[in-house]
Amino acid sequence: MALPVPPAAGGVLPARRPAATPRGLALCVAAICLYWLSLYLFVPVLAPRAHRLGAGVGAVGLVLGTYGFVQFLFRLPLGVWSDRLGRREPFLAAALLACGAAAVGMGLARSPLQLGIFRGVSGLGACGWVAITLLFAEFFPAERTGHALGVVGFLSTGSQLAGTFAGGMVAQFFGFTAPFLGAAGIAAAGMLLAVAVRAPRSQRVRAPVPLAQRLAAGRDRQLLTASALSIASHYLTFVTVFGFSPLLANTRFGAGGVALGVLSVCSGVPSALASLASGPLGERWSSRAVAALGFGVAAVGTAALPFAPGLPWLDLASAAVGLGVGLLGPTLMTTAVQDFSPDRRGVAMGFYQALYSIGMFGGPALAGMVGARLGMGGLFLTTAALAVIAAAAAWHVMRGSGRTKAA
Repeated sequence: MALPVPPAAGGVLPARRPAATPRGLALCVAAICLYWLSLYLFVPVLAPRAHRLGAGVGAVGLVLGTYGFVQFLFRLPLGVWSDRLGRREPFLAAALLACGAAAVGMGLARSPLQLGIFRGVSGLGACGWVAITLLFAEFFPAERTGHALGVVGFLSTGSQLAGTFAGGMVAQFFGFTAPFLGAAGIAAAGMLLAVAVRAPRSQRVRAPVPLAQRLAAGRDRQLLTASALSIASHYLTFVTVFGFSPLLANTRFGAGGVALGVLSVCSGVPSALASLASGPLGERWSSRAVAALGFGVAAVGTAALPFAPGLPWLDLASAAVGLGVGLLGPTLMTTAVQDFSPDRRGVAMGFYQALYSIGMFGGPALAGMVGARLGMGGLFLTTAALAVIAAAAAWHVMRGSGRTKAA
């Protein structure tokens, strides 16, 4: 149930949000794309690099998991902060700064511990996504929030795709350190754009909302439902396409930088297209149908990964995983925040993203332990089983309607 919106101070009625300028929106789009490029350029070589630095399967999981653990700690406070500040733009520039520093640190790391520490710093940069998603939504009318989140999901997934493919190519020709240093340069370019981004400003004047009332968002049933399902979705994603699928390709089939980049493309293209289609599909069918379909398709792809007889089959299985998780991202995010007024969406998004971070750090860490005991096959099959359970839960627990509510 949506939380009540406090009355405007002095009886001032809400005004229409000023129209976004094409230049402002273009700057925001470009900065967001560079943000995700800086976070994902090195992803194809991250797990293999940790392995080369001496990490076993379990330790690789811990290195990968620090990214999500830091987000679990800091995303909610950042959402509260952005609501109280009333501006989202500074968080975009600060996030890019953290991304650049992390990339340099990971590129120069000489041990799994150092790599894990700076992977945690990149997680701090990723915390900015709480405010960045809402910043982008401010360029659209409130009743089109679902559409805006679908578009920004497409931008993030498409940029991740471009980054992971380019990172594989860079690693092939310049070595495994080069993608990290390239990511730092991209983050620096993004900061130059980010400082010029200005979102349209609403003329609505509100009375201050006490912190206790903001945090009451955490009791919203639909927010908690979407967050729980998103934990499963991110567990799945960070075990497969952003975790152990590249390691499987590298260790079993000898995949180098180009092959790892192709693997990322095969998962990323379907994911980006599915993200863009998730909004219209949710309106035509229902959010629960789209979520159940996403988990089901991803489960099939994940179960097929350990049985792939060669790289082309591994690429095909990864495409199915990417298609499934692409449907899930914008669908669950919209479900989480659609019932909240604009001045409380930061804390709602903070709750949502902090909770799904459990899947980002718990996924690789737990999967690393499972893989150490059951092997890669057991790792992927247990993950597929979780996706099947999540598909059933999405169908039975999520609200049936696919139409978002105006704030």
